[in-house]
Amino acid sequence: MQVIVGLWVVSVLGNIWNFLTLFYIVFVLLHTVPLLYEKYEDKVDAFAEKAEAEIKKHYAVFDANVLSKIPRGPLKGKKQ
Repeated sequence: MQVIVGLWVVSVLGNIWNFLTLFYIVFVLLHTVPLLYEKYEDKVDAFAEKAEAEIKKHYAVFDANVLSKIPRGPLKGKKQ
């Protein structure tokens, strides 16, 4: 019984530390990302435009090679 309680306590403490770590990371990101974006706004926007164009190209290839080959049956009407 003592072993089970001990493992439960360790599990609860591990969850608390994971939450605190996650909270700290989110807190730091919420305070640094806006500052970095303001400082490097032009470079970030240019990079984001290039990334968006690349993603659109890759999606078009994926759509042509995979999604368009999935058979789709006729849509059924709503039952009343």
